[in-house]
Amino acid sequence: MASLPLSGRSALVLGIERPLGRRAAIALAEGGADIAGVTLSEDTQAEFAANSAANECWAIGRKGIALTSDGRATAVAEAIADATAELGPISIIVWHADTPLPGDTLRGLRSDPAILVLIGGDAGNPERAALLAWTAELAAAGVRANAIVIGGAAAVPAGLPEHRPPEPLDVGAAAVYLASDASAAVEGCYVLAKDS
Repeated sequence: MASLPLSGRSALVLGIERPLGRRAAIALAEGGADIAGVTLSEDTQAEFAANSAANECWAIGRKGIALTSDGRATAVAEAIADATAELGPISIIVWHADTPLPGDTLRGLRSDPAILVLIGGDAGNPERAALLAWTAELAAAGVRANAIVIGGAAAVPAGLPEHRPPEPLDVGAAAVYLASDASAAVEGCYVLAKDS
């Protein structure tokens, strides 16, 4: 039996309550990663969605934990600490929110995390531009950061080069690809993915 591409890794998915965040989380779990799903809202529906995704991870044979946050930097930093205590070092982060993560929230992670900025088709141009600029800043600081963009290339502001994977990918497959060793040299790029 072939080894899964993300075996032995732990992923933190911020924005687990959003459909694309959930799809990315489940795909990463299917790829072999243990998952910490973190909400960016403390409402009951978000918490239910996080617990549901964690249960699905367990059902496919991976650890899955659900954490809630209000999306502020301190709450996200606490979620990172809790996830690390529960799952071990976090080597994959998926950020699915409308604005970049503030400050030094990513402190305390492994030195080489794969950071995936997930930008949904519903993101407006200012939000999309801010998230792509943040991805470029992370990459310029030496962090392995890439964006997964849903929607056409015409909606992507200049600033990041497009990376074209060997085949067209959906959100989940793009997350696994960008977090795996297959794309270890890819950073500071965006990948167009379809929402399916």
